[in-house]
Amino acid sequence: MARSNPARHIAGLPPLLSRVIRAVAHESGDRAAALSALARLYMMIVPLRGVAPSDDVRAAIERIAERHLRRGDADAELRRAMARVPSVKERDAIETACVQLLESGELAHYYAGLVAGITLAELGRRGR
Repeated sequence: MARSNPARHIAGLPPLLSRVIRAVAHESGDRAAALSALARLYMMIVPLRGVAPSDDVRAAIERIAERHLRRGDADAELRRAMARVPSVKERDAIETACVQLLESGELAHYYAGLVAGITLAELGRRGR
């Protein structure tokens, strides 16, 4: 569950991003809080380093996911399910496949977010 009101944290963000966060807040405060936290993170990171992911940014994103998107609950459920598989070899194979699946999905979503952000920025620039 979100620990704060994301609408209070949108000052200083690009207007389009602020509007997106407000819109998401009507459906899910947790997701809006995550978006707001990510926006603040990227407002600091992008001017300094651009959009390339790095370990410290990934770690910050994971903390946001745990805080606002219940990632810790999902991780605990996966660990409980894996503990029910008796063979270490089978657990390793399942874990390896799961990690590969997650990595490919995360990369696709990262690229999708990058493309969406650049597209929205360009559309906003053209709309002026």
